Amino acid sequence: MERLIVALNHPEHETSERASWILGNLGEERAVGDLIKLVNTTQDVYVARAAVEALAQIGTPQACDFLAKVAQSHKAGMVREAAKGTTMNKKKRGGKDKTTDSAFLRLPVAEGVIMPFSDLVFNYSGTLSQDGILLPGIAQRLRDMAKIIRVSVLTADTFGKAVRQLGDLPIDVKVVRTGTEKADFVRRLGPERVIAIGNGRNDVPMMSIAGLSVAVIGPEGAAGELLRVARVVVTDIHHALDLIIYPLRCKAVLRE
Repeated sequence: MERLIVALNHPEHETSERASWILGNLGEERAVGDLIKLVNTTQDVYVARAAVEALAQIGTPQACDFLAKVAQSHKAGMVREAAKGTTMNKKKRGGKDKTTDSAFLRLPVAEGVIMPFSDLVFNYSGTLSQDGILLPGIAQRLRDMAKIIRVSVLTADTFGKAVRQLGDLPIDVKVVRTGTEKADFVRRLGPERVIAIGNGRNDVPMMSIAGLSVAVIGPEGAAGELLRVARVVVTDIHHALDLIIYPLRCKAVLRE
């Protein structure tokens, strides 16, 4: 959270907007003061609008009081309208509005090409785990990701521990036996809207059709065949997740 809050003041406006969007969808109350400061100081109306929308998502009394003032007095009409709109929508809904399945993450997939993504699909063994046990910090990161995008884990459960390890997380866990089954699952979601992350040879079919594919060379290694079809290759699952949180990293990797 601290890194996201710091990113609000990133010189690249796209990163600042994304940090606001994520903090809003996470309902991160610790960010309220920084978001208010951002609205008051930024010269970019799109950044200010993103911060206003984040404050509306968080919905604390401090945030709501500030939005009421912004709706009346901000110098930019776009920002005033955003504050008015979020306030009215919250009254209609009766409180906080959380991310729905219709929400999309937008990430660069090629030079000048930004795509919307609705689903994040993981392999389990060797990607999120070692010897069937979740890697350190991954449980919390999956909880956080599930607040901003729909998360699914596909596993053959080689070690017989996956369902138990993932059982209390707000994600979908599906036991599959083959790479073909993984690809079929991604097709049902709409492959162009899927970010697929894996490390195994049976991840090749789903990675070949996903809108964005990330191969992880983790503690159990990665299949050479997979590296040839992945759009991005990283050496740590946390690095793969950071590509989503900090889209400029993805943009830099995929720049022609």
